[in-house]
Amino acid sequence: MSASDKPEVVERDVKDEEQKDIKNTHDNIKLGSVIHYTIKADFIAHINHINKNITKHWENTGEIPIPFKLDVDLEKIHFKSLSFEETVAVLHLKLENKNDFDLGLTALDYEICVADVSIGGAELAKSAKIEKSGISYIDIPFTFRPKDFGSALWDMIRGKGTVYSIKGNIIAETPFGAMKLPISKEGGTTRLKKDGDGDNDEVC
Repeated sequence: MSASDKPEVVERDVKDEEQKDIKNTHDNIKLGSVIHYTIKADFIAHINHINKNITKHWENTGEIPIPFKLDVDLEKIHFKSLSFEETVAVLHLKLENKNDFDLGLTALDYEICVADVSIGGAELAKSAKIEKSGISYIDIPFTFRPKDFGSALWDMIRGKGTVYSIKGNIIAETPFGAMKLPISKEGGTTRLKKDGDGDNDEVC
């Protein structure tokens, strides 16, 4: 895809400070909502040769989104294969959309740290739709070197919870065009799930 073929992305950098400013300034505006608006105007022009004013009425209606950042949780890490040199695993992410409009997730730009070790990021395997006020689950495959984790890896293998953090952005299609929205999670706890295990190793 050439640069000219890429969709234009409207960045919505939703920060906590900005959300507080919106609440304090406009207490009737709900974050994640869609505001309906109407603009009316009269354009007056004076025609000299007939010495007369002509008025043109104009009206426009539309919608403006007030985006709200997504909630994200790393529910579990599913190990597909385990070796000391390279391990293949799948991140099971839970995304909650608190907006009053659907999000069509098309790309992720993020970094994940597990036990204070960065495991980088990975590309989204396939697009996902997150309905308004809904929850969606996505799986992200990645590889890493277990020796980088030290004792934290063995804590996971023994079933102990491991602290993680996620920070980055998602790119999603919306009724208002493509948007770039932040995702972040600090101090979360997750567990290891191995092939053959049940589905009970969820977030602590």
